[in-house]
Amino acid sequence: MKIALINPSPTVNLEEKENQIVKRQETYPPLGLLYLGEILDRKGHNIKIFDQDVTGATPDDVLNWIKRRDPNLIGLSPLSISFKISMDIIKLIKNWNPNVKVVLGNIISTLCSDLIVKEYEDIDFCIRGEAEETLPELVDAIEKNANIRKLEKINGITFLENKKVKITPDRSPIQDLDVVPFPDREKLIDFDYRMGGKKFTILATSRGCPFSCKFCAIHINSGLKSTQRRRSLQNVIEELHYLENQGYKEINFVDDCFILNKKRTIDLCLMIRKEKIDLEWACEGRVDQASLKLLRTMKKARCKSILFGIESVNKKMLEYYNKNITPEISKKAVKNANKVGIENIIGLFILGGPREIIKEVIDTINFSLQLDLTFIQYQYLHILMGSGLWKELEKKGIVSRERDWKKYLKAYEVLPDVLSKNILDKLMIHAYARFLSRPKYLINQVLKTVTSNYRIDLIRDNIKALLKGKAALE
Repeated sequence: MKIALINPSPTVNLEEKENQIVKRQETYPPLGLLYLGEILDRKGHNIKIFDQDVTGATPDDVLNWIKRRDPNLIGLSPLSISFKISMDIIKLIKNWNPNVKVVLGNIISTLCSDLIVKEYEDIDFCIRGEAEETLPELVDAIEKNANIRKLEKINGITFLENKKVKITPDRSPIQDLDVVPFPDREKLIDFDYRMGGKKFTILATSRGCPFSCKFCAIHINSGLKSTQRRRSLQNVIEELHYLENQGYKEINFVDDCFILNKKRTIDLCLMIRKEKIDLEWACEGRVDQASLKLLRTMKKARCKSILFGIESVNKKMLEYYNKNITPEISKKAVKNANKVGIENIIGLFILGGPREIIKEVIDTINFSLQLDLTFIQYQYLHILMGSGLWKELEKKGIVSRERDWKKYLKAYEVLPDVLSKNILDKLMIHAYARFLSRPKYLINQVLKTVTSNYRIDLIRDNIKALLKGKAALE
């Protein structure tokens, strides 16, 4: 069967583009689709993958790409923010060829499959949860023109039959991740993924996170809450060698919590050094896991960047978010990362939580500027379906699954006790301007940037943010 897999681009309106404060430099390849593509390819199917996000293609461009390949089945993997454009693409495709089968996956499909198939008859199937086992079974059934009884035996799918929603039993997440084959990233050879000018890709050594941060819904995608499923380290090392042989130079480990198990992370770093793997890499981590010993070992294994979710300096906000950290722990983590010489230390902060007043937002901004961070990312609080925050607000009747499932909600849009967008925009722009104009920061960045294409690109965009921030202060 000829199958096309599409990674839809986020739906961003012109106003949001205009107000974008700091440009995202990297576009990550769609790892989930690459896994599916490899599995289906091994079963003899003809697979093509299109990443609309990295190409900037319009829905009409995607349709033209589809027409040239004339697939029998099309799979899309939208988030809430890319759902609208996905529906635009699907409508164009079905108008062109009503017989092509359309399958939807990802978090929104897992949470809202019944609503999706009822409202959008152009969507033939929704997959709930992980798709590595479900999609091949579904493709096989479609290829054999399976009847309703056989379709109902496929766990993890939702579809419409005679205008009635059919929801099969949930499929359990894959426990042994080593059985999932390495994705062939060369299927995306026509697309350019770079970090600092070097050939770049992403890799996951585990799935899931045992923590329960109120704003996070990552457990919906991984299928299990309060657990982490891990690949064997030998399996990870084999994939790193595989990527090295394909010419990759930069890797981002996209585990939900890469440094959760300190011993495992240290063992992986020691194996990377022993195997002489020539790859620089980045990861995300919790500040309460970032010991000096761990970070030193990571640095020796060529860890180049780490992102910490610091979120806030305010005790009440950290407690509300269920972060189970303190500002002192965050300070120590950043200090440790600097001490061992990790090049890029990025701090993530949330501005505009419930009942958070202006002074408290400014306190968080001041705290972020006191830390010796390479870069800072400020973001608004989002209300993600499936998160603890969503469930709390749903109980209060503030959000509704039936009403709001297609929306990418920000807290300031629906909560009366959250600072307005206008105030938060000004605070955020001012904060970036202060961060970027500090003499110590400018001197350090000039010295480090001389030999870093990645930094040159990022500083170029940050200068634009600085000018915008200065204008806002006048």
